[in-house]
Amino acid sequence: MELSDLGRCYRSFLRYLSYISKLPLSVAYYVTPFLAWYGFSPIRHEESLVKQALSDSGRKLSPSDWQKLWRRRLADHAIFCLNIFKHASFDEAWVKNHVSFDKEGLQALDDSKSILFLTYHNAYSHTLCVALGSSGWRVNAFVASEETSPIFEFVGSYIRQLHAGCVRHFKGGKYLFFDQNSVGASLTRRALADGGVLVATNDLNNASKKSPSIKFLGRVIRPPIGNVKLACKMGVPIVAGVMVRDGGHYQLIYRQLDSHQNIEAIMTEYFDFLTELLTKYPHFWDGWNWFSSLPSEVPETIND
Repeated sequence: MELSDLGRCYRSFLRYLSYISKLPLSVAYYVTPFLAWYGFSPIRHEESLVKQALSDSGRKLSPSDWQKLWRRRLADHAIFCLNIFKHASFDEAWVKNHVSFDKEGLQALDDSKSILFLTYHNAYSHTLCVALGSSGWRVNAFVASEETSPIFEFVGSYIRQLHAGCVRHFKGGKYLFFDQNSVGASLTRRALADGGVLVATNDLNNASKKSPSIKFLGRVIRPPIGNVKLACKMGVPIVAGVMVRDGGHYQLIYRQLDSHQNIEAIMTEYFDFLTELLTKYPHFWDGWNWFSSLPSEVPETIND
């Protein structure tokens, strides 16, 4: 799909959802997936890419299982888009009624005043930040600069609405916008020093020679590690986790990583947890869109 066509498709989809968002939450959550299932989803062109990625990962699905998975993926993306208009209202009462997680376990890690929360690319990473903020934590979250979206000219106002609706729950924290000209280390150090939860996604390939090669579902990935190195240096606990949805209810699943290991071992644990999550929730990960581009093995170094 051409970018201009994709941008127009997203813009139309979001306009429809802006009207649906005025309905009561339970009704809007019921109606929204039908909009995606019946041909209006802007990600419908990704079906063959995701299907191939799952096959490349070794997962075998029957036609009926694939249809169930793809429908769940379409529904999650549609609810993500709906939440752009709903996040502002997701307060403490909403969390109590709609989100399950071990709050006490996360609070027990808070003695250091900071937590590095490594999540994964998925439909509800922003909702995860809102849930943490509405539960009392100061939240900072790394995201790409708004203008870097290839369809910004079509959906820029909606991207800004997404961020504005979420950040009102961050208890004084903010989105940390970065691009290739930003100094990520200084942003990370400041956020960890300020306290609260720093949310970041490290499940992508940055091809840096400084990054360890991590084996993941038969492929090799070199993830960004700067925030992990700083957290270890500053004695900040590291958590990996994700938010998944079942109807109108969310579950925040997380696990503390052993930060006393070396960086390669920490990142291996991070991706092992992702592998475990994908066994139960194969639809949730947006990384299927780039999974098949990862090398299948570590390139051998040839010494002359």
